[in-house]
Amino acid sequence: MENEFEKLGLSKTLVEALAKQDIESPTEIQQNMIPLILSGKDVMGRSETGSGKTLAYLLPIFERLDLNIRGAQAIILTPTHELAAQVFHQAELLDENSGLDVGCMLIIGSAGVNRQIEKLREKPRVLIGSTGRILDLIKRKKLPAHLVKTIILDEGDRLMEDGNIEDVESVVKSTLKDRQLVLLSASVDEETRLRGKRLMKEDMLFIEAKTGSLVPEGISHYYILTTQREKFVEIRKILAGEKPERTIVFLNNIENIEVTVDKLCHHGIKAAGIYGKAGKLERKNAMEDFRQGRVDVLVASDIGARGLDIEGITHIINMDVPEEPSHYLHRAGRCGRKGEKGTAITLVTPYERRWVHKYEKVWGLTFVQKEMSYGKLVDSGKTKKDLEKPKKNNPPKMEGAEEKSITHEEKLKKAPPSQLKVTGKKKDKKENKNQELGFFAAKAKKLAEKEKNKLQNQKK
Repeated sequence: MENEFEKLGLSKTLVEALAKQDIESPTEIQQNMIPLILSGKDVMGRSETGSGKTLAYLLPIFERLDLNIRGAQAIILTPTHELAAQVFHQAELLDENSGLDVGCMLIIGSAGVNRQIEKLREKPRVLIGSTGRILDLIKRKKLPAHLVKTIILDEGDRLMEDGNIEDVESVVKSTLKDRQLVLLSASVDEETRLRGKRLMKEDMLFIEAKTGSLVPEGISHYYILTTQREKFVEIRKILAGEKPERTIVFLNNIENIEVTVDKLCHHGIKAAGIYGKAGKLERKNAMEDFRQGRVDVLVASDIGARGLDIEGITHIINMDVPEEPSHYLHRAGRCGRKGEKGTAITLVTPYERRWVHKYEKVWGLTFVQKEMSYGKLVDSGKTKKDLEKPKKNNPPKMEGAEEKSITHEEKLKKAPPSQLKVTGKKKDKKENKNQELGFFAAKAKKLAEKEKNKLQNQKK
């Protein structure tokens, strides 16, 4: 009996390689894309996250390779180093399981360029990497592009954005006119379509997976109303109460990622981060630790975690509200993959709540308001006024005259015994206070005292 992948035009060698990964039947996007890419047509495709887009283009690329010719025959461009590494891993696995000896190479900006030039002399057939570095090597004439049959734009909506599209166009123009261009993403808006069409042939085709929504149905979408300063406390409550196996915390500002990781680690939470300033090895180790379960929480930006496919992610926490509706789509899609259940929680201030309603309209989602209560995520009707209540309920301060009349000795008498314990040395007092305040509060207090002393010296 003919295998379903064989019916799509793939060889028995690749079908057997897929069987080693326990992949027996194609997903909808694979059924639609594989025959079209094999035919050499320019294609633009959209399907939900976790639907098998990577194999939808890798399989026909491998099928079309001329193994009698050495040199780059396919280039796969990605918007992030992490996604490039993920695609490279899948390509290597397919190469190993098929025994074709294709020769795949990862080319990203954080790696040594001289070493990459050296490896290009081996003439690998499939190149996977970041647009900037691949373009740089083409300009240096270290990467001949005249043999390239196919260019893949993975997470193409991101590659079509300002800041990326110029380099993408330059890479495309460096190849021959009869080459094939394929763009895939979970979200393809009108702007992406228009820009992509300008690079493609006139007879290009647009394919969309009809089954499944843009965001997998197994994901529950919640939001918690809180203040900006309480967002980190809410994350700790969620992690302590929900006890998720693997969690990604998303931030908008990459400058805050390292600080957030430090805070989580300080509170005994195993966390790692992906951020621009981190070196290639640090980012690689962070991802590997998260995959292997040595780290429970990964802190990332939209760019850092774009297109990542990691099994076992149960929770997504948006510490910052996504700046674009498409960004929410990609964030939420990191959990609930391959039919599994997932939970996406967005922490919002009263002002930010409008964005949640926007995402509901754009993607047809339903967000439920929740709060953490006694270690459980429960339905909530909390409003802006409830967030302000604690301030109003504070006991009124005594009048100035009465307050002054209480001496230091009287305050000590009224104080509970726990506050009256005194050690023999001043240093011990400082250490005890620091332990009570916590690491970050103690640091802030020291800076405040330093500033106060500075002002006093100026007055003198």
